[in-house]
Amino acid sequence: RCEEGGGKEAGDKADKGDDLLALYDKLFVACNDALDSVRLELRETKKREQSAKSGAAEASLLTLQAALLWQKLHHTARRNLLLLGRLREGKGPAGSRKRATPEDLVRLYDAVLATLDEMRSLHGYKENEALMGQLAARSAVAKAHRCYWVAESYGAVSKWREAEALYERAAALLSEAEALLDDDAAQGGAADELGAPSADCGGFGQGEDAAALAALAEAVEGAKARARARAYLASLEAAGEAPAEADGAGGPLPLLQRLDRFDAKPDEPLYEFPPRLEPVPCKPLLFDIARNQITYPDLGPRLQQQKGSTWGSWFSR
Repeated sequence: RCEEGGGKEAGDKADKGDDLLALYDKLFVACNDALDSVRLELRETKKREQSAKSGAAEASLLTLQAALLWQKLHHTARRNLLLLGRLREGKGPAGSRKRATPEDLVRLYDAVLATLDEMRSLHGYKENEALMGQLAARSAVAKAHRCYWVAESYGAVSKWREAEALYERAAALLSEAEALLDDDAAQGGAADELGAPSADCGGFGQGEDAAALAALAEAVEGAKARARARAYLASLEAAGEAPAEADGAGGPLPLLQRLDRFDAKPDEPLYEFPPRLEPVPCKPLLFDIARNQITYPDLGPRLQQQKGSTWGSWFSR
C-alpha cells in the first residue's frame, strides 16, 4: 500500500498544492498502518519457538519493516521539501494567511536534515554505497539552503557582518553539494539492491536538482553583495561619516544640506526646489510663564472684614 501510494503521488506533479499535501497525509496513514501490522507480526513471531523457519520469517519481517521505514522517511523529506517550495513562493498551508519567516524555513530544513540522518541508519540500506552517496548529496543541498536562510534571518535584524559570513558559508556548501551531485550522476543514480524500483527507493525531491542549486547560487551571490554594502554603510554610520549620496531619493544632497562637505561637480545642486513638505502646527503655542514669578497680595484681612458685616459686604458689591 505504501509503495502504491508513493508511486501515485510521485507521478502527479501538477499545480495541486494542498491536494498533494493531502495525498501525502493519506500515504503516511497507510505507512503507519503497514508498520503497525509488521510490528504486531514480529511480536507474534518472537513468542513462538525458535526454529529455522521462524528465524527466516523474522528476518523477512525486519527487512520489510526497514523498507517501510525507508519509504516513510523518504516521502516525509519530499513532503517537507514541497512545503518549503510553497513557502518560498509565499504560499502557506490552506487557510493560513501568515507569511513564512526565514526562521520557519530554517526549522523545516532542520526537519529535512534529521529525516535524512535517520535514513542513513536504517539496517539494510546503510550498506548501499550508492544510496548513501545520494543521501550525502541531499544533505549537502539542504545544508546550503538552511545556511542561506539563516543568513537571511540575520539580515532581517540588520546583522550584516554575520549575514555576509553565512552567505560565504552557504557558497562553500553549494560547491560541496554540486560536487556530490556530480558524483551521484556519474554513478547513474542510486541503484536499489533490495528489489524495489530506484524511483521509490531513492531520488531527489523538489529543490534538490541542479537548476535549484544554480538559482540558489545566484541568490547567494546577490545577497552577499547586498550584505557587504549594508555592512559598509553601517560602519560609516557608526563612525559618524554619512556618505555623500545619502539622499532618500537616491540623488545627491543639495549644498545647503551639507555645508561641511563640498564636492565640486558640473551640476552642483545648491537648494532643493521645490522644498520638501514639513509638518507645522495649526496655530502657534504660547506659554505664559511670567505668572509663575508674580507675588500676589494677601487678601486675608479683607476677607475677614467682609465676613464680619453682612450689610457692608452687600453694599460693597
